[in-house]
Amino acid sequence: MIRKEIEDVIRREVSDPRIIFFTITSVKISPDLRHVKVMISFMGSEEEKKIAFEGIKSAEKYIQNRLAKRLSIKYMPSVEFLLDERKEYRIEEILKEIRDERDKKKDS
Repeated sequence: MIRKEIEDVIRREVSDPRIIFFTITSVKISPDLRHVKVMISFMGSEEEKKIAFEGIKSAEKYIQNRLAKRLSIKYMPSVEFLLDERKEYRIEEILKEIRDERDKKKDS
């Protein structure tokens, strides 16, 4: 539920042009329900990803505030975004590798 709401807030209410196409790869909630770690991945160059992550970090408190208004839970957890750079979420890089291999085969 929290993951869906966070994604909705970012897509519909955060109007920071730095934030490019993103995927929330996981959400980890602490056992006491007071902290949420949101793993997020972006498409684009390394520089675009860095800039997009800065945009998310600058909106962190705003996102938390919007969540508090949407969710009816006893304690609103603090929200922390972490950049997910695991290889399996680097779709753009994988697609580029596939295109490069395909282009090499065409040239041969």
